[in-house]
Amino acid sequence: MKAITDQWVRGYRLGAIPLLLFFSACSQWTASFIDVRSNAETMVMGAYSATPELNQRAVQDPSQKICSLMPDESLTQDQMTFVTDAAKHSVSYPNSGHLTGDWKKGAELVADGTGQRIVNGQIEKLARNGALCNNCHQIDPKEVNAGNLGPSLVGYAKLRGRSETVIRYTYEKIYNAWAFLPCSNMPRLGANHFLTPEQIADVVAYLTDPQSPVNAP
Repeated sequence: MKAITDQWVRGYRLGAIPLLLFFSACSQWTASFIDVRSNAETMVMGAYSATPELNQRAVQDPSQKICSLMPDESLTQDQMTFVTDAAKHSVSYPNSGHLTGDWKKGAELVADGTGQRIVNGQIEKLARNGALCNNCHQIDPKEVNAGNLGPSLVGYAKLRGRSETVIRYTYEKIYNAWAFLPCSNMPRLGANHFLTPEQIADVVAYLTDPQSPVNAP
């Protein structure tokens, strides 16, 4: 779109490209993007036609449909409200009522990338999925194999404290990040049932427990 816009601006100044041509180009670009997305969705849906469980992954919920906007579109206030409200209503809590668990178990989870991977055309079946938070965040200051798509979480509780508000926010953010930032790139780990509430509580403990290496002096 930017290239088309720049081309039109230069052409307009030279009197070489009529305004009608500009809008025609934009219309073609929009139609092209819609066609490409439609074709891509068809390919994804057909890729594992013999495995309904895998096909189900390509079916969008109402919030995902809202978040699948055209590149030049922005969320309306109503859309943002819908997504955040749906996310907030999706949150479930551990049966124990405790939003923090075992930080040592949490340490294992944030480095574990197993669970629901596609192996030989089938979904990997494990008793417990990993969270693989390290893929996007630096958490343990000594861990060098960490991504940077998300912010560093080193010293998480040292910076934020361990109040009930912080604990609840952390739990709900991991469970469904869209409750705080509509259409965030962060996986909705609890809402998608990838992690259990108890697992999320363990990750919360890893981030907030003063004995955790995350908050080491």
